[in-house]
Amino acid sequence: MKKTLGYLLSGVMALSLVACGGGSTTDNAATATPEDNGTATATAEITASTGGNSDSMTIAIAMQFDTLDPALSTTVYNAYVIQSIYAGLYKLGDDDLPVYDLAEDVQTSEDGLTWTFKLRQDAVFSDGTPIKAENYEFAILRALSYGAENAFRTSSMAEYLVGGNDYRLRAIEAGPSFDCLTEDHSEVGVEVIDDYTFALHLNHPVPYLDVNLCGGGVWSALPLDTPQHDSAWSITPGYPTSGPYDLKSFDLNDAAVVTKSATYYDQSRVTMNELVWQVMSDPSAQEAAFKAGDIDVALSVSTDAALSYQGTPSLWMLQYPSTYSLCVNTGPNGPEALKNENVRKALYMAINKEAVVNVIGNTDMYPILNGYVPYGLPGANGDFRTERDAEGYTLTYNKEEAIKLLNEAGYDENNKLHLTYKYSKNSFHEDVATMLQSMWNDLGCVEVEFDATEGGVYYDQIDEGDIEIGRYGLQTDDSPMTMLKNWTSNNLVTPLVGDGGVYDKMIADAAVIADPVEFANALHAAEDYLVEEHAYQFPMFQFAQPALVQENLKNYKLHITTLDFEKCVKE
Repeated sequence: MKKTLGYLLSGVMALSLVACGGGSTTDNAATATPEDNGTATATAEITASTGGNSDSMTIAIAMQFDTLDPALSTTVYNAYVIQSIYAGLYKLGDDDLPVYDLAEDVQTSEDGLTWTFKLRQDAVFSDGTPIKAENYEFAILRALSYGAENAFRTSSMAEYLVGGNDYRLRAIEAGPSFDCLTEDHSEVGVEVIDDYTFALHLNHPVPYLDVNLCGGGVWSALPLDTPQHDSAWSITPGYPTSGPYDLKSFDLNDAAVVTKSATYYDQSRVTMNELVWQVMSDPSAQEAAFKAGDIDVALSVSTDAALSYQGTPSLWMLQYPSTYSLCVNTGPNGPEALKNENVRKALYMAINKEAVVNVIGNTDMYPILNGYVPYGLPGANGDFRTERDAEGYTLTYNKEEAIKLLNEAGYDENNKLHLTYKYSKNSFHEDVATMLQSMWNDLGCVEVEFDATEGGVYYDQIDEGDIEIGRYGLQTDDSPMTMLKNWTSNNLVTPLVGDGGVYDKMIADAAVIADPVEFANALHAAEDYLVEEHAYQFPMFQFAQPALVQENLKNYKLHITTLDFEKCVKE
C-alpha cells in the first residue's frame, strides 16, 4: 500500500489536535447531529426496557427514520442503524486510527487516479453469501442510477468516478426501466478485476476518498438482487446485510432493533448482543425515561437537563466537526430581496452570535463559528478553522452597520423587509429562531415570521428551494471540501447559491489540486467567497449535543462522527 492510510491518518490526527472539535479522549464518547425531531414516543411505549438485561441496550433518538437504504439515507438517525448493519471497506479502530474492515489491502496509483481494493475472502452477507467485487460494482452503479431523489447522497460518487455523472444522468432520463445489471457501464470508473479485487478510476485526485469509504454508507456492498429503484427492502428484517448486526425489527416511527450477526467475520469484537434505537422526539420524555432507568442513552436532552448532570459521569457532551448555520436562498426560487448582497450582509451582521449561544448553553458547548467549516478538519498547516480565524473577519456583529446597509437598500420603518424564517420543529431550533427574530425585528426595518416544519420534510423543502432563510446542519469526518461543495449548484436539487457559477468553478478548480497545502488554501478562498465576501451562508456555531448515559454502561465511544456501542458492557 502506497499512501491510502497515510492520508487518512493525517486527517484524523488533525481532528484530535483541536480542543473544540473532534472527539472525547475518554472511552465515553459518541456523536449525534442537531437534526430534527419526529413523532413523540411516550416512556411507556419503549420497545425494550433495559432493566436487568445486560446484553441489550436502548438508545433514545430524536427523530423518526425514513429509510435504511445506504444510497438514499441523508439523516444521522438512519445512519445509526445503517452503520450497525453494513460494514465498510475501512473502520476506525479503538484509537480512532483507520484499520481495514472488509478490505484487506488498498493500493493507489502514483497519480492518485486509481484505487485498487483487495477484499477479505471470509466476509459474507448475513445469509452466508460471499461478499465479492461484483457486489461493490453493483452497489455503486445502483446508487448512481437510483434516480434524482438520491442526487445529494451520490453527488460525490458522481463527481469522483470517471463517467459517473454521465451515467447518472443517462439513468435519470431513462427512469425506473434503467437496469444497471444490463445497461452498458463501460464508461464508468468502477472495474471488477477478479472475484475479490476491484478498482475505482477517478476524474481527479481525491486524497480523502478513503475517509468517505471508511464507514461504508453509499459505497456499501449489496446483493445483486437488491431492487434498483425503490428502498422498501431496506427496512425489511432478514434482508442480507454485511455488518456486525442484523436488523431484527423496524418501525419508522417507533424503533429499530438490531442483533449481533452470526456471520460477521469479526464477531469476537462485538460484546453487546442487541441495540434498540428508540424514537423519542420529546427531550423531556427522554430525560424522564433515563431517570427511570428505562433507557441507557438519551441522545437528545435539554440544556437544563445537561446542566443538572454537570460534573457527573452521566453527562456526555458530544462534540464533532459540524456546522449549525443559516442558509439563504439566492437561487432561482429565492426572494428578490435576498439577491441583494448588502441585504444579506446586513442580516448576518445583525446577529449577535454570543447572545444566541448563551441562550441555548454557552460557548464551551457551542463554539462560535465565523466561517462555514467547523473546527476539527485538516487545513494547510493544521486545523482549517483555526488557521483562517487567525486572519480575522469583517462580517461580524455590527447592528449600526446592518441598519445602514438596509436603509441604503431601501428598507426603513415605512418600507420594511418581510422575511420568513424556516426551521424544523424542535425546542432547540425554536430557541435559536426566537433570538434571530428578536435581533432582526429590532433593526426597525425588518419583520420576520416563522415557518416551523416537521423534521421529516424539512430538508426536502430546502432541496426544492422552498425556503427564504432557514437553519441548516451539516457534519463530516473527512475534508473541508465535503462541507463546502454542499453549496455548489450541482449538489442540491435546486441550487440556493445564485452566483452565476462562480462558486461552482472555485470548488471545481480546488478539487483537482493534488498538493495538500494548495488544496487547503483554495478551499479557504472558496469559503471566504461563500461567507465573508457575499454572505450566501451565515455560520452560527459548532454543535455539541448534550446526552445522558447510565453510569453502569462502559466502553462506548466516539469515532469522530460515529456512534460505537459494539463493545459496550453493563457493570
